[in-house]
Amino acid sequence: MFWDSVVAGLKVLTYWQTYVAGLEYLAIFFIPMIVIGMIMEKNERIGGAVGCLSMFFLPVLQVAAMAVFVLTLAPVIFGFSGEAAGSFPWKVITLAPGAFFKLVGVLVVAAIVLAFIPILGRLQSLHTLVLGGIALMFVLGLLDSINPGVVKGRIDFVPGFWFSVGLLVIGGVMSWIGMMVAALIVTAIDMAQEGLGQLIMFPIGAIFGFIPVFMYGAWLGAQVRGGF
Repeated sequence: MFWDSVVAGLKVLTYWQTYVAGLEYLAIFFIPMIVIGMIMEKNERIGGAVGCLSMFFLPVLQVAAMAVFVLTLAPVIFGFSGEAAGSFPWKVITLAPGAFFKLVGVLVVAAIVLAFIPILGRLQSLHTLVLGGIALMFVLGLLDSINPGVVKGRIDFVPGFWFSVGLLVIGGVMSWIGMMVAALIVTAIDMAQEGLGQLIMFPIGAIFGFIPVFMYGAWLGAQVRGGF
């Protein structure tokens, strides 16, 4: 089951919609970070206030980016379809607003808690994995509320011990690879010593955290479908 989930999760990377959704994620999460970095560099007095506000603002941005990304790619991640659902986030907001705002609220709380955890709070890919996993759980509930009967039977949202260990190991490896790639990109554009360059590293590194999210989603989708 674990290796089937690994293969199915990696297969998500073969869909072009994944990269379009990834660009949306980066745009929502990355562009405001650049603006914040530029403000902090140009005006130290205002930059200090902006920096404090960003501690609470950035988790909200990440939640918004994560929600759009997961809802858009949900059919592909779960293996229900080979096509992403670009309009699905907006349908969720209009057809199941209560569930959607509940999702946002839970993700905001989780993001803030993660941000204040020593050491682990600095691993952006871990944030992506945890928030993505929570979002996928809620997506199944949203799907069932919009189309009753889609989710049949009992779904185990918490995988077994070794499956969880595998997710953590792969998440750690992907986090390391992501930060290395981001560091190379930053160095290549000669911004390694600038605050803006450091900001660029985090969203790029976070993208690599989606791989274990895809694996977890494939595992959930297999339960709904009755197997791979």
